[in-house]
Amino acid sequence: MAKKSSLKRARQSEKIRLRNRQRKSKIKTEIKKFEEAIEKKDLELAKKLLIKCTSLIDKAESKNVFHKRKANRGKSKLSKKLNDLSQSS
Repeated sequence: MAKKSSLKRARQSEKIRLRNRQRKSKIKTEIKKFEEAIEKKDLELAKKLLIKCTSLIDKAESKNVFHKRKANRGKSKLSKKLNDLSQSS
């Protein structure tokens, strides 16, 4: 028979897993919107979406959804795409 504490931990882990999955999904959706704006060469919309994506990534990092370096790498990648677009315009 399993201990009460291990059953509780399993319940908590499942809740956390679902919450993290939700956060990751939201971030991926916003990144897709950002990349669509980049493809359309809409600089203003891309700037707004970059701020939103960066904010979501930072929040996910603070909640331990992403590792610090992974979050920084993701933000850097998005910033580079925006900079490439602004230089080509």
